[in-house]
Amino acid sequence: MKFLAVDIGNTSIHFAFRERKAWRRHLSVSSRTPKNILRRFLSKHFTGLRDTDVFIASVAPAANALLKEFFAEKPGVRTRFIGDKFPVPIVNRYRNPKQVGVDRLLNALAAYRRLKTELIVIDFGTAITFDVVSRRGEYLGGIIAPGIEISLEALFQKTALLPKIVLKHPKNWIGRDTAESIRVGCSVGIGGLCDRVVEAVSKKYRLKPKVIATGGYARFMKKYCRSIGPIAPDLILDGILLAASKAS
Repeated sequence: MKFLAVDIGNTSIHFAFRERKAWRRHLSVSSRTPKNILRRFLSKHFTGLRDTDVFIASVAPAANALLKEFFAEKPGVRTRFIGDKFPVPIVNRYRNPKQVGVDRLLNALAAYRRLKTELIVIDFGTAITFDVVSRRGEYLGGIIAPGIEISLEALFQKTALLPKIVLKHPKNWIGRDTAESIRVGCSVGIGGLCDRVVEAVSKKYRLKPKVIATGGYARFMKKYCRSIGPIAPDLILDGILLAASKAS
């Protein structure tokens, strides 16, 4: 059986096949894609799909039914959603465990399997999330902050004179024009936020965590966040694979 992991996030839907112990044939589409266009995308790329285990992690339910219906039409394809009926195999210490996004639990699971110690996962996605894992591999909780794209969009939408920009590395750490000032705020500023969160959590709970980063801006932000250690772009896919292995 082939293995297809699907990560349905707030910004994009990401598909990847597991082949020869690596993730291959990566495909992405916007989570806001209209259903008729999403179906055409699926038909284009997965028409011949058969005899495949499909495991889906979703935090944006609007696309769930369409993906389930589409894959159900394919011969020998089994589709399973990671969630309530198929929980992530990690001890969850959240006060209300159902409030934690499945993506955060899968990141924590995969990061602990990789590092085998207490850790913090920083996920630079639609939001910036910090997820704390104990030395025993328990999910302890975390912090949520506005993501880089949210910050850029809010500055544009909520102010009269600030422009909409594309994030780039600033040449200086004091902006000499408006665009560069925004870029400094969303790189140096957010990097400082990340370091401060890691420092405060470590001190408060007497931790010496390793910090692993994932998400679309992880590599970009490593320059500005000195606490970041390894970068793991496929962390959630690794988590899906680990969770699936427990279900088999």
